[in-house]
Amino acid sequence: MPDTLGDTAPRPVQKEPERFRTPRLIVAANVALAGLLTVLSLAGLVGVTDPSAYLGTVLLAGSLLPSNLLRLGWFSRSRRLRALARLRKPLGVGAGVWFVVHSVASVWEHFDLSAALGPQFARTGIVLGLVATLVFVCMLATSTGRAQRALGGNWKRLHRLVWFAVPLSLAHALVSGGLEPLAILLYGGIMAFAAFEYRALTKRGAGGARTHLVLVGAGTLASALIYVAL
Repeated sequence: MPDTLGDTAPRPVQKEPERFRTPRLIVAANVALAGLLTVLSLAGLVGVTDPSAYLGTVLLAGSLLPSNLLRLGWFSRSRRLRALARLRKPLGVGAGVWFVVHSVASVWEHFDLSAALGPQFARTGIVLGLVATLVFVCMLATSTGRAQRALGGNWKRLHRLVWFAVPLSLAHALVSGGLEPLAILLYGGIMAFAAFEYRALTKRGAGGARTHLVLVGAGTLASALIYVAL
């Protein structure tokens, strides 16, 4: 006898796997909190320039370091690192959101909007932060599945520019003096790790780290040129 219930009986609702829910929760929580603090900042109730920079820096470190540490033999079997590495995309999106908030809040809280903005933007720390923010905005805009399908493999090349933005962000923190040593330590640690990774993987004959080191070097050179020019 044919099973006539196969097409009409309601199918049980399958629960969404945890690994799909957690990234969405991370992104949603960061977007919601960033939006709330931005509104409060625009209303003049709180200052979010420094907190947004801290949160963005911590999330950026969380998105970069675990996945790259796994490429080294000593950490390749760490379950905790693997769990963190699987969250690199939502952590990176969260970092981009907070860096955008940081830029908006910096202009709102520290710029005189009634005066000419050109001379205010033409300061070393501002230019360094602006260039870094543009990189993060490009990465943020291409973090969706639709954008990545449209770009094909090029989206991965674009996202490697984060290693170019890291030294610019570090230079921005040093020049502007707006961040405490913790954030500077995190940025410096990321740069030091890129050099360490290059040395370790070169000994093993593995590739990939050279790109990171070249981009960090290019970002460092760009930071020096901006500092000298301004």
